[in-house]
Amino acid sequence: MGWRCSPPREEAGMSANDVKCTDPRLGRLLAQYELGLLPEREREAFANHLLHCDFCHAELYALEPIMDRLRAKREAALASRRRAVLVKLLLALRANRGRALRWTASILVAVSAGVTAFFWLRAPEKPPETPPLALPEKAPSPSSGSSLSADRIARLRSAETTDALERARSAYEKGDFVRAVELLLPIAQLDPENAEAHFWLGASWLKLNRPQDAIAPLRRAAQLSVGVERERSRYYLALAYARAGHREEALRELEALIAENGVYRPEAEQAKRQLLRSGTVR
Repeated sequence: MGWRCSPPREEAGMSANDVKCTDPRLGRLLAQYELGLLPEREREAFANHLLHCDFCHAELYALEPIMDRLRAKREAALASRRRAVLVKLLLALRANRGRALRWTASILVAVSAGVTAFFWLRAPEKPPETPPLALPEKAPSPSSGSSLSADRIARLRSAETTDALERARSAYEKGDFVRAVELLLPIAQLDPENAEAHFWLGASWLKLNRPQDAIAPLRRAAQLSVGVERERSRYYLALAYARAGHREEALRELEALIAENGVYRPEAEQAKRQLLRSGTVR
């Protein structure tokens, strides 16, 4: 460390013990200087001090063998310390690497198990096997358009038709229009020539505020009826047309009734005025 020279010669009349450090403040830095521990600024200051201080120069020269051994030990200690730090670092890296690998493996296993469970739970269950349908031994014969038995049809076409029609009219007069429709529908279907059944069926549909359903039976009743019953059927048919929104058809029926000058002429004239004024008849 630093420069080296031979020890200073003793001047005449002076012994080595008489030599003193010219700047004790800097002289105390000798050992640190020799070991290379001084900062750059203090190192330069001590080097300049050595140029003028024979005492420090002699001390530095005398300490050289000891300092060489100290430097060697210091370098060995530093090297050993660096190796120890390096070994610890490598061991830590290896341990962390193993831990990281274990954590990574654990995470991969957990994710794999989670994905497997997710798709397993979402997988639809096997649908139950549907047993084959048993075919009937004998196919039923097609009906004639009615669910009623042949015996029921025969009785309705006979005297019972009159009784059912009377009960339907009674239900109508009592305001039970739903019951009237229930009784009149099979009569109108099984006895399509029964004008009374068609008329009361159409009138019941009108009372239930279903004018579109009332048009067909009232039209049929008007075709089958004569006299006052025909006028009555055409008047109710005009009401059904008007309430269903068929204004032209309603006017045609009302004007025909007015032209016939029959029993229903006053009602037809009043209905026509109401239809022309408001677009419907109540």
